[in-house]
Amino acid sequence: MNKGKMENKQSDFDKIAPTAWMVAYRRTFSDIPFSQEIFAKLEILRKKKDQKEIPADLKRPEIAPQFEARHKLIDKLIFAVGFDQVLELASGFSSRGLSMSKEDGFNYVETDLSRVILEKEQIIKEIARDNDFDIPSNLHFVAANVLEFEQLARAVDYFDKTKPITIINEGLLRYLTFAEKAKVAQNIYKLLTEFGGVWITSDVSLRKIFSQENIALKDHVKKVSELTGKDIEGNRFEKEEDAKLFFEKLGFSIERHSFIEVIDDLVSPSRLKLSESQVKDIIADAVVFVMRRRM
Repeated sequence: MNKGKMENKQSDFDKIAPTAWMVAYRRTFSDIPFSQEIFAKLEILRKKKDQKEIPADLKRPEIAPQFEARHKLIDKLIFAVGFDQVLELASGFSSRGLSMSKEDGFNYVETDLSRVILEKEQIIKEIARDNDFDIPSNLHFVAANVLEFEQLARAVDYFDKTKPITIINEGLLRYLTFAEKAKVAQNIYKLLTEFGGVWITSDVSLRKIFSQENIALKDHVKKVSELTGKDIEGNRFEKEEDAKLFFEKLGFSIERHSFIEVIDDLVSPSRLKLSESQVKDIIADAVVFVMRRRM
C-alpha cells in the first residue's frame, strides 16, 4: 500500500488518540495489572511532547467502572474461549497484551495507528526495564489501520496458521460510521475464515449507554465528539437488537454477555465511593458480543 495513502488515512483517525489517554486514566482506579505504570509513563510522554491538556471535564472518573468492567469481562471471555493467539485491534494503552503474554503465555499482537503503537511499545519497554524483566517474545506491536485488510494481514503473520485466533477490540467502533463498522467486520470475517476462532467486541454502543454516560458526566458524549471530530451519537445503535441484526447480516453468530457478569470483580466503585445502584446505572445496558463466523 502507498505510504502516503496510509498516512493520510491514519491522520483521519489521529484525533481519537486523546480518548485512549482518558481510558488509560480511568483504568488507574481499578486493579488491572500495569494500569498505573502505563498511565504514569503516558503522562511523562504527553508532557515531554507538550501535547494539549485534556479538558478537565473529560477527565472526571465517575464512569471508570464502565471501563474496568469492559476490560475484565473481555479478559474473562478470552480465557473462556481458550485460544492462545490474540489479535487486539486499536489496543491504545491497554495493559492486556503485556499481562496476557507475560503471565499467561498468550501469543499476543497489538495493533493501532503508527504514532500510538510506537508510544505504546516505548512505554512497555520502559516498564519492563524499570521492573527488571524482558518484554515477552510473544508480545508484538504492529502499526495497522483496522480499515485496511492488508495491514491486518501483516499483523497475523506472527500467528500459527494451524491454530484459531481470538480477535478483540474495546472502544473502537463507536468512532466509526456504519460503513466503516461493516468494513472492519468484513476484514475480521476474512481473518476468521483463514484461522478460525472468535471476535470479541464490547463496542455495542447504544442510545441507553450514551444516556447513562451523559447522566454521570454532563454532555459527555457531545464533548468527546467535539474532541475527536467524530459523530459518536450518529454512529451508535438504537437498540441492542439493531446491533445483533447488523452483525448477523455480515455473517456472524452472536453470544451475548452483560457487563453485570463482572460487577463483583470491580474495585473502582469503592475507590470512587459509588453505590451499587450507581454502578448498575453505568454498566447495566452495556454488553460484549462473542461472535463466530457462520458456516
